[in-house]
Amino acid sequence: MSIEIISSGLQTTIQDLGRSGFGHMGVPESGAADKFSFKLANFLLGKNVASPAIECTLTGPSLKFLKPFKVAITGANMNPRVNNENLKINKIFTVGTNDILSLGNCSAGCRSYIALSDDLVCETFMKSASTYLPAKLGGIEGAPLKTGSIINTSKVNWNGDQFKKVNFGEIKTHTNKWELRVIEGPEFSSLNSKSKKQIFSSSYEVSNDSNRMGNRLEGVRLGLISNSNIKSSPVSTGTVQCPTNGLPIILGCDSHTLGGYPRVLQIAAIDFPLIGQLRPRDKVVFKRISLEDAIQELKKQSSLFPFLA
Repeated sequence: MSIEIISSGLQTTIQDLGRSGFGHMGVPESGAADKFSFKLANFLLGKNVASPAIECTLTGPSLKFLKPFKVAITGANMNPRVNNENLKINKIFTVGTNDILSLGNCSAGCRSYIALSDDLVCETFMKSASTYLPAKLGGIEGAPLKTGSIINTSKVNWNGDQFKKVNFGEIKTHTNKWELRVIEGPEFSSLNSKSKKQIFSSSYEVSNDSNRMGNRLEGVRLGLISNSNIKSSPVSTGTVQCPTNGLPIILGCDSHTLGGYPRVLQIAAIDFPLIGQLRPRDKVVFKRISLEDAIQELKKQSSLFPFLA
């Protein structure tokens, strides 16, 4: 026994980098909603960046450690504390036996990641430990962590502090106003001429009806040339669909793999982590970017952060 869940938080799950390559079988990628922050947490501990870690949503858990660990917390700042002493995120700290780590709420961003120097022992499906809630796969019983449950860990070699290898000044701070870079989607032409301009000039608000599968947006209703849906076509993280009500939906990491709504935009891969940090009532604007520029921005980001390579 290694970790006891004192309180579970709003939705706390075990995640890794997901199940890539199974979309043709109808299995979504899943994994951490913000893979940048997830990889950073493991990197700081000198671990394989794909190692399972704990994802916290909006309100974090309280964990009692039953043995010593090195710990790193990244992503949204949920004001972590150990034994009521405040901690900074993006740092490594040590906890001892019976120490209690508590995470509160975050005011900007949506998800935090807790990585440990040991590996989490959990269930795997299709070579991934990521918790996929709709199908109850991975993690611990395919469900959010529950108060009173125990997480076991297995020992791994700790490779030391990687803090000095990260340029934290280049990491975007979390906000409640997001600019998402996009390219035109396959059915962008389904929008009428007015809506083709409105989608880039309007500010949208993230709906309360949002989760890891997707973020519904509220605001200016877009008009489609035809109200009929397209034939079901592949969709993935970052696809922006326009249903018949005209309000865009940004698909997330747990999204289905086929969809019948027009795919009017595709968010650039460099901004995928931002999707995982969108919270209800956040403002979102779309900024057009060329495919060539999107590729160059992704290459530039990989050169800045060694854990992305």
